[in-house]
Amino acid sequence: MGPKQKIAFAVGVSVIGTIVIMAMVSTIPGMFIPLRYFSVGIFCSASISTPVCVLLVRQGEENRLLRHELERRVEELAYLADRDGLTGLLSRNAFFDRAGRVHARPGNWYLLIDIDHFKRFNDDHGHQTGDAVLHAVGSAIAQALGPDDLSGRLGGEEFAACLTDCSADLATRRAEHVRVSIQALRVRAPSGHIVRVTASIGLSPGDPIRPIESSLHRADLAMYAAKTGGRNQVRRAA
Repeated sequence: MGPKQKIAFAVGVSVIGTIVIMAMVSTIPGMFIPLRYFSVGIFCSASISTPVCVLLVRQGEENRLLRHELERRVEELAYLADRDGLTGLLSRNAFFDRAGRVHARPGNWYLLIDIDHFKRFNDDHGHQTGDAVLHAVGSAIAQALGPDDLSGRLGGEEFAACLTDCSADLATRRAEHVRVSIQALRVRAPSGHIVRVTASIGLSPGDPIRPIESSLHRADLAMYAAKTGGRNQVRRAA
């Protein structure tokens, strides 16, 4: 019901109430109200109730809009509180919280992703380029994963992902898809130089019996094996 309909309904109720009360009073002996006075009562009721109803409906609409805006702001703040400001992925704490909720499910796999030679981007092209690389890698990871997967930035140039409902072969293919997506990135430095990006990825199955940190530690060991094995590759935990 829109504001105008609410006002019309409220005024109508007021007028009908006035008519009913006047009719009831007329039934009392000695209290008969001539019919011509009913029109006066209706006019007075409508004249008084209309501005009051307009004010109340307007106030109600303003309160509704304010409540809606407040709810939107609260949702926005909650979203931002869970996000890494540079990449838009989940923050470290938010990632562990969200992944912890699904850790007990079968078929979870964890990725630990580390950008290769990240220090060179900052040293050779400045921190602005390093930030641009982090942002681009975060976007590539998010786009390469499925809608039910989780991804977050753990800190520095290190990222993590939780793949849900995967077999070992599927998890390996999806990890490789993430690696290829990062390898395809071309980031322009402020100097105009185009930098290429690669990442080493460790892959480990989830273990519902042990804490999530245990699975990520195994993925971390696999990631270091990828680093020592030449970088820009996926290694699965033994």
